[in-house]
Amino acid sequence: MNDTDPAGPPNAGDDVVVPPSHMLNAAAQDDTPSDIFFAAVKTTRMPMVVTDPHQPDNPVIFCNEAFRHMTGYSDAEIIGINCRFLQGPETDRDSVAQVRRAIAERQEVSVEILNYRKNGSTFWNALFISPVFDESGKLIYFFASQLDVSRRREAEEALHEAQKMEAVGQLTGGIAHDFNNLLQVIIGYIDMLGARVDPGDRAASRAVEAIGAAAQRGATLTQQLLAFARKQELRDRLLNLNTLVHDFGSVLERSAGGMALRYHLAPELWNCRIDPVQAEMAILNIISNARDASSDSGTVTLATRNAVLPSEGELPGKLRPGEYVALTISDDGPGIDGVAIDRMFDPFFSTKDVGKGTGLGLAMVYGFMRQSGGAVTATNPAEGGARLTLYFPRASGAVERMTASAPAPTETHGVRILMVEDQPEVASLGKALLEMHGYHVVQVSNARTALDVLRTDQDFRLLFSDIVMPGGMNGVELARQVRRDFPAIRVLLTTGYADDSIDESSKSFELLRKPYRGGDLEARVRALIDRPGARG
Repeated sequence: MNDTDPAGPPNAGDDVVVPPSHMLNAAAQDDTPSDIFFAAVKTTRMPMVVTDPHQPDNPVIFCNEAFRHMTGYSDAEIIGINCRFLQGPETDRDSVAQVRRAIAERQEVSVEILNYRKNGSTFWNALFISPVFDESGKLIYFFASQLDVSRRREAEEALHEAQKMEAVGQLTGGIAHDFNNLLQVIIGYIDMLGARVDPGDRAASRAVEAIGAAAQRGATLTQQLLAFARKQELRDRLLNLNTLVHDFGSVLERSAGGMALRYHLAPELWNCRIDPVQAEMAILNIISNARDASSDSGTVTLATRNAVLPSEGELPGKLRPGEYVALTISDDGPGIDGVAIDRMFDPFFSTKDVGKGTGLGLAMVYGFMRQSGGAVTATNPAEGGARLTLYFPRASGAVERMTASAPAPTETHGVRILMVEDQPEVASLGKALLEMHGYHVVQVSNARTALDVLRTDQDFRLLFSDIVMPGGMNGVELARQVRRDFPAIRVLLTTGYADDSIDESSKSFELLRKPYRGGDLEARVRALIDRPGARG
């Protein structure tokens, strides 16, 4: 229950009350808190108070056990004072004014207001206030029933945040598709141009390198957008975070600059199933932010631990109860600004000087963690600095060991490839890149035409197809039909679009993400053609 502005003078009509007045009239015949009404109020589980507007400052004259339990105060700390003691610095002044007007006008009011418990913690209070009149119409009490609705408010805020992130994710996913096609043309022709530039022409070589570096930064930016939107392709595998951190240590040390790195890696750490490349990028982004915030000095500590999150209480990052592997990255810098800590995972939000950051690094971390089934949290520990914790779901099974195998060289001259791409610029580029390596390429613009070609000419070693195309049949559907009807032809799919349904449906085929480099395309094509067996 709430009342007047704490800074203002006390008013006799200044307090709080609720439930429908017609329920109270019969109980209000006696003006002492000893009748049936007060006995019923005393035992109910809903927090309730009664105030006396005839006494100075409209003090509380009765409260039940539920109210004491909700606020943490005792009878001695509640009875005889105005309910404004529940207000605090973040209590909305407009809500207080609304209650104050209703009290002054002897009217019912319903409001949700942020209150403070005795221990300083906050809770959202759904407050219902009613004046209580006797049979003659004289005001005798104000009655207030209250309900802690903090969980509902948090759920609403979480839903709003999820909807906002989803909207931004849809936008970024669409932008990334078109942007990747543009970058594909730029990067592809830079590779071709670089192969033709005279190594002795330093000016031309530098120009080509500069254009390539700029295009690569654009590709990285697109990946960050997709990571935030949780639409990047994750190539997850079972691994141990201790091993990942250890193996990546030399790169982290270079990224930390003048900062010292310390490690506290828990023994017997559980395994988790994550994309190691994206995990490394997330760690790298956090350490880079710590370095910039600490002016390239101080210490960064990486610590791992097993975490069991209980089914009760508030869980970090709105995670579900369960077993997680936690990686905490903390620094001894200035900490995170109070305003920034609530927005630091928003896309394009940055506290760095203009031109020194895109505002997508931590957004990428947020998106990657959510896509991995985990979460990231940020806090300012009491001892100073900043602390970010990554929670990865625990996975069962043994850690996979990577084995390297080198395919035998293949003579590519004259090997025929059927290429399906609807964007003319990208089609011309792909055809040129493959022909540079001696392949013979037949290019068509849609899946239906590709099938028509194959019905009369099956002398192709590989189908190289975009996924998203017009004409009613996409690249995955084409690949399935080719695998069924022409099993000797290998299949390589490509796309600049990011969508969970596409990623799921294309899992049984090799996938090359746009924008790709000429060398990457040739390596994937060669590996598929060299692969033993009849299926693509």
